[in-house]
Amino acid sequence: MSNRRAEIVADKHEIETLQRLYAKATDKLGTNSADVREEGRKIYHRIFTPDVQVRTANTGDDFSADGPDGWAGVAEDALKDYIGTQHLIGTQLTEVDGDQGEMESYLNAWHKNPDNSVYYFLGTYISKVRRYDEGWKIYDMTLRLDTSGIVQTT
Repeated sequence: MSNRRAEIVADKHEIETLQRLYAKATDKLGTNSADVREEGRKIYHRIFTPDVQVRTANTGDDFSADGPDGWAGVAEDALKDYIGTQHLIGTQLTEVDGDQGEMESYLNAWHKNPDNSVYYFLGTYISKVRRYDEGWKIYDMTLRLDTSGIVQTT
């Protein structure tokens, strides 16, 4: 494998890890523990640029925020009434062009309601990334809803 190809593979791995860390952080933000939520905020600061712009699209009530803390606030508010969440990142397609990149990641998110029903959200993250001295970071991200619904559990 040529050095350039190995660099691209390493870049893609680092970029894709950002979205996986995002899912982990978002689940932490959905807990009722202030310490765990703070861990989620720290991950957001690790993966996002300070001026990141994040938004939802096609969700009915679209949300947007600037900066890691702004989006953490949106996530905490959106998840506060659930008794459990799990955000799963599936298919990831990544393009790298020098110090810029784009990534599309499929999302399966499950949110347990107090009545034991589960709200599911299937969507796609469309993220723009840039290489910095400390590594790759997301500077723009859109979460697009593909479908959602409620499943009753016993």
